[in-house]
Amino acid sequence: GDESDQNCDIDDINEADLPDWLRSRLTPERLKVMCDRVIADDGRAFLNKLLDNVPAALFVLLPLMALVLKVLYPLSKRYYVEHLLFVVHYHAFVFLILSLLFLFSQLGTLLGVFEPAIAVIVFAMAFYIPIYLYKAQRRVYGQGRFFTILKFLMLTIAYFTGLLIMLAVVGIFAAFSI
Repeated sequence: GDESDQNCDIDDINEADLPDWLRSRLTPERLKVMCDRVIADDGRAFLNKLLDNVPAALFVLLPLMALVLKVLYPLSKRYYVEHLLFVVHYHAFVFLILSLLFLFSQLGTLLGVFEPAIAVIVFAMAFYIPIYLYKAQRRVYGQGRFFTILKFLMLTIAYFTGLLIMLAVVGIFAAFSI
């Protein structure tokens, strides 16, 4: 066969391992069509669909992380919406830093700034993101270092777990929509 037949070998997928609702949608024919579409444009359509849906996934992640904070701080006497506001504030900070990182690296390239200097500044800015979360947790929730570090770690694990699940869902959605 041609190159797409070699790259779209769907015989390795064990349909018995899939839940019924997914097995009915992931027919071998459908998988072959999706695979051929991805290969046809080197995955650009899939990547575009994926990137189009990431903001919605992050929006869904916000209330989930607020719920994690509500569980982590049961005695704080804060309403759920206060935890939600904390998460929204933190996300706004992260997106601001990421935007600045992108702009700074682009500006550095345009101005011909020494690349290792840009790398050091970008690393320092990115490194400050988790430090900011820790400091924000300390200030807002007023607990000591030990409990704040413990809850920071639990929140970080929950966040990345939620992020991976959201990205997997977005990936499946993107695959079905190309």
